[in-house]
Amino acid sequence: MTACHRALLEARCRERGYTLDEVMPCVVAQDGDEWTIDVDHPAYPRHSKPGFVPPQPEPVPPSHGPGTELKALLAGWPFRIVSAPDCKCNARARYMDENGCDWCESPEGMAEIMGFLREAAEERGLPFLDLPARLLVKRAIANARKAEARRVREAEAAAEARPAV
Repeated sequence: MTACHRALLEARCRERGYTLDEVMPCVVAQDGDEWTIDVDHPAYPRHSKPGFVPPQPEPVPPSHGPGTELKALLAGWPFRIVSAPDCKCNARARYMDENGCDWCESPEGMAEIMGFLREAAEERGLPFLDLPARLLVKRAIANARKAEARRVREAEAAAEARPAV
């Protein structure tokens, strides 16, 4: 037996695929929203309902990748170009990060990125040269690949350093 607030039992039902009506037989006593639950009763939602697939949280977009690296290169010397809160730069950097290095290197990806950069340069009244912009994107891709390799090495080292249980 255990005592809990009604909301806790409702949450347990949701996370395991049951309705409150299905598990009510395990409720022994109710005092307002404080309930006494028989956790050994067959109706108690001890395990997930057969066939129930819990909802998956929305994936968090990566905060690393070629778009993030390109933003860092543009913000550094000699460019000092920083994205304003109302510009499309952050969304485009996320788009590049989500599509990954291989897409950015592909002819279609590179053409789309060149279009982004050309448009941003025109909006800022800056000159745009295709070859230097292309080299900058390639440098961002290389930096992203190096950073990913470093993260993998660090994760492997951390896994090896953990004591065996």
